[in-house]
Amino acid sequence: MNMSVTEQQKAYHLRKLRTRCHRMDINHDGYLSREDFELVAKRLVEMASGITKEKSEEIHAAFLSIADLIGLKPGVKIPLEEAAKIGSDRYLSPTSKKPTAHHDLLFNCIDTNSDGHISIEEFKVYFKVVGNDMSDEEIKHSFDAIDSNGNGEISREEFVAAAKDFYFGVEETEVSNAFYGKLLPC
Repeated sequence: MNMSVTEQQKAYHLRKLRTRCHRMDINHDGYLSREDFELVAKRLVEMASGITKEKSEEIHAAFLSIADLIGLKPGVKIPLEEAAKIGSDRYLSPTSKKPTAHHDLLFNCIDTNSDGHISIEEFKVYFKVVGNDMSDEEIKHSFDAIDSNGNGEISREEFVAAAKDFYFGVEETEVSNAFYGKLLPC
């Protein structure tokens, strides 16, 4: 990460992380917690069609692993604003490790049929869970922004590149503005 991040870039990055935390607050209690990640997994499995028992277990394990990676142990609840600030500081710190394992885990969860690509249908299911306030048009816009080659499906490489842009980038890009749906106002 460039050591000379401007205050405007920091503010933009924090806005992205606020949006992410808001989307992941599945139980709408104003906190980010392990329970939220458990609910994402549960609802994703319930809403996706044709999920095998193995895939269901993989999704549950992946979301618990993501919660662990960001420090959400059982019983830990972090206010959304605090979670966004902690995340933003961590991702922008020039000395911290840049965790990327959760990008692959998340891709695997959204790719519910395990074919190596995320279809618009799989993407819609995920965003009906984490973006229940998003319109189909917003979801399609997010999908199209991530589908950089425009072939109608999101590859692992496209997803991971978009995730890195969202989590680590400080410049305003179309992908960052759409990765978790329309960014919340400042």
